[in-house]
Amino acid sequence: MSLRAILASLHGRRYLLMVGLMVLALVGIVSMYSFDLKTYTAPSGTREDTMMQKVRSKFHAYLYKTHYKIHKEDYRAHCSQENFSEAFVESTKQRYMNLTNGDTEPVFLAANLYNNEKILPNMATQFLKLADTLGHSRIFISIYENGSTDRTKEILRRFNETLNALGIAHRIVAEDTPKPEHIHRIEYLAKLRNYAMEPLYSDGAKFGRVAFLNDVYFCQADLLELLFQSQTHGAHLTCGEDFDIWKGEIGFYDTWVARNIQGEQLDREVQILSSNDTTMSAEMRGRPFQVQCCWNGMAVIDAKVFHGDEGLRFRRSAKDECSASECSLFCNDLWRKGFSRVIMVPRVKLSYDIPSRNMLRKPLYFPADLPYNNPEIEKISFRPGPEKVHCMPLNGIDAIDPDGPDTYVTLL
Repeated sequence: MSLRAILASLHGRRYLLMVGLMVLALVGIVSMYSFDLKTYTAPSGTREDTMMQKVRSKFHAYLYKTHYKIHKEDYRAHCSQENFSEAFVESTKQRYMNLTNGDTEPVFLAANLYNNEKILPNMATQFLKLADTLGHSRIFISIYENGSTDRTKEILRRFNETLNALGIAHRIVAEDTPKPEHIHRIEYLAKLRNYAMEPLYSDGAKFGRVAFLNDVYFCQADLLELLFQSQTHGAHLTCGEDFDIWKGEIGFYDTWVARNIQGEQLDREVQILSSNDTTMSAEMRGRPFQVQCCWNGMAVIDAKVFHGDEGLRFRRSAKDECSASECSLFCNDLWRKGFSRVIMVPRVKLSYDIPSRNMLRKPLYFPADLPYNNPEIEKISFRPGPEKVHCMPLNGIDAIDPDGPDTYVTLL
């Protein structure tokens, strides 16, 4: 055989070999991405497990890039365990053991979003961490977004793809429908909250608790602590505390909704948060205390309050009823139905922007490295609620802030 014929033969074999390798690679890619992770659990260390790690790494790299494009001034990984002492990390494991041992019912995570590109990288990251801690089969994520004009939709699309690949149950709805013109704010917000809750309304019996989040910065530990306190006290509604910068210092934010056990408004100044001495004593010691109402950026709710035809829903005020926040009305409905165990948890401190988040992390406000070394949990002695609750009405169409004279709503 001539040299030219030999080279031609080798060239042909090399071409066939390259085609064969391309076919094998294509088959490999298809096999990696075509199985249903929702019905298949890969043993640790398999190729599927490696693929899921790649999915996570790719998403976190995207979030990291997105976050620092938006927050160029922010260089803190404030939820990293590197910021906490070993004693705190170990005490945390012991504290939340009952949540992480697989015996508790699944948690329903809900959120409404609008132009929230700034907080969404943090929210998505902490949701994934919670899924790892509790187990992928023990959470459901429901997010409803509409009308955003920033990168919220793009981040949600990437998050949706990641949840699909990881087999974490979810429903993420992102719509272009803008907020209607000339609508009552509370009527609109109640509708949005109910949209996010729809999967639970139709199949709520399998969930133990609902965690509903506003557009706040938080860590996985904040959610775990609220779930823990909800479970410990058998609470129907459990809230953290939200803050912003007020007069150059940290100020309590959600004064429109939060009410102490006497039905009175809480104060913006943290040092005189409540006129109730028992409340202030607990606040200063970082211990949970009973209130009539709260929401405060993050609320954990006993799922059974939503069950059945008579289950609670978010709503606007009825005719001749003080036009309060949909969250205030939710609290009032809880009490009227006998769901009266409502508590606030000072350990969970939340914020809506990076400056106040960083200020909250100072030891004066948040002793992050203080271990949970008390073996006995102080149980709240729940007391009857108030007969009347302070209401700041929002009456006008298109109104954003309360616009009517303060009044009192009769509960009992």
